[in-house]
Amino acid sequence: MELWSQDEERFDYDDAPEEGSFALVNGAVLPLEVGSSLKTAVQGLARDAGFGKFRVLINDEEVRPSEAPEVVSENMRVELRPYDVAGN
Repeated sequence: MELWSQDEERFDYDDAPEEGSFALVNGAVLPLEVGSSLKTAVQGLARDAGFGKFRVLINDEEVRPSEAPEVVSENMRVELRPYDVAGN
């Protein structure tokens, strides 16, 4: 099952660059290497952030794992947001 979130904390990413490939996680802006595995990068970032379940947005559009591109492309903006299930 591919789950993503409802309401979560929003961060202000005014410091995010206009160009380049990067990830936005918990208020941090982290560079991504073009041509690297997107899945590996996302899983590592989520693990480091302590996310069990999470949402992924690429260029402000939510993307399911099955829809995600294989590799990081130029000027890709990837945002990870935690997904919390009430009662779990």
